[in-house]
Amino acid sequence: MVPSNVLSVAMLLAEPSTPAVAEQGVTAEPPAAEPASVEPVRFEPAPMMAEPAPMIEPMPEDTPPNTRWRGGPYLTLGLAPMATMDVHAAHHPGLRYDLETGLAWRRGRMRVYVGPDLHLLQYFGRKKVGFGVDGVATVSLRHVYARAGLGTSVGMPASADVRDTRPMVGGLVGGGLVGRLDDVEGRVGVDYDVRVDTSGRVAQTVLLTLRMTFGP
Repeated sequence: MVPSNVLSVAMLLAEPSTPAVAEQGVTAEPPAAEPASVEPVRFEPAPMMAEPAPMIEPMPEDTPPNTRWRGGPYLTLGLAPMATMDVHAAHHPGLRYDLETGLAWRRGRMRVYVGPDLHLLQYFGRKKVGFGVDGVATVSLRHVYARAGLGTSVGMPASADVRDTRPMVGGLVGGGLVGRLDDVEGRVGVDYDVRVDTSGRVAQTVLLTLRMTFGP
């Protein structure tokens, strides 16, 4: 037989050991889990909308240059080889010198000239110089121009004799090509001039014109 004290010792060894806290009736709590790391939320500022620029109403004087007329005085110098013919087909060659002045207006690539044209007539075969004055209007647009005028002249022959002259009245029309550089304009064209003298005789003149104009 096994002694009783030996059995009690064996039973104590066979029982699982419990912590002292359990012996006191306190339940052991499991260790608290560490909180998961949370990345901070980054808030980016919303893009700012650009404010529209305030509208500025143009003043009347702020009108673009190409939409308004700009005016001023002008001066034109001209040289024209010419030939005057009468009703009998007699022709008299010569040279015509022009000096024209007046007022000019410009808008964009369009120009208008209005003024008197003083001219001298030098016919070959005589020393006497003729002269005259015409009121002329010229319009040029881009690379072409047209002109017309009315006036009087003295010294234009109306017969086969280059010295047979009387005062005349009449007019002219013409046109041609234009070249510009700032306020300088060059023209090359043809004029057709028709005059009637005091006796009813008609003189027709064709001119190959070369002109230089200074103005707006």
